[in-house]
Amino acid sequence: MAVLSLAFLLAGFVLTSAEKAGELDREDQLRSRLKEYGLVTPFSTDSHGHYLSHLLSATHKQRVRREAFSSESEQRLFFNITAFGKEFHLRLQPNDRLVAPGAMVEWHDEVQGFGNFSDSDDRNSTVGANQSDVTERILQRELLKTDCTFIGDITDVPGATVAINNCDGLAGMIRTDSDEYFIEPLEKGTQEMEDKGRVHVVYRRSALLQASTDNSVDYQQQGRRLVHRL
Repeated sequence: MAVLSLAFLLAGFVLTSAEKAGELDREDQLRSRLKEYGLVTPFSTDSHGHYLSHLLSATHKQRVRREAFSSESEQRLFFNITAFGKEFHLRLQPNDRLVAPGAMVEWHDEVQGFGNFSDSDDRNSTVGANQSDVTERILQRELLKTDCTFIGDITDVPGATVAINNCDGLAGMIRTDSDEYFIEPLEKGTQEMEDKGRVHVVYRRSALLQASTDNSVDYQQQGRRLVHRL
């Protein structure tokens, strides 16, 4: 099942998309990665938190409505997310600096292993080298777009900061004084069905059961520093 590595925020999201036969069940993978999580359906709002639509992605043919102010650079987005008994009204503005030039998105496929693999298989064992190992391989790499990255805050939550990418649903980090939350779509590439509501996974940082297997760059710390500076 596919796992999104959104490099500018978190080296290994737990996003799932069980499309191939023989792969782990979607809920099973979430439970293997997280102690606790919530499935939510975010929606777009106006600046007062009133419902507009379920459209979230910037790439949707009916683009998410932005509320324009005095200049193009001040256009903002507003989303409502309800998770763990709390309602978050996100107030976002564009921020090109959130993503470094050349930043990549990686999709990983997690499958049951069948013995040892050679280097040419482009697979990394996450457990060991026996027949029951769970392995990961990179399915796809693509440049991360910079025109759908946003930073902001939360209505009536002093000190809260948010860093979100809406190229394909909502993916990013929400930080309050008491917790850090991550959000991501349950399935990638389903923008065209957003008008009916698109399910996302929300979880606390403390709920992660295992570290990312991507050791090339500590993007998680970079993302935390970016949000800290808001």
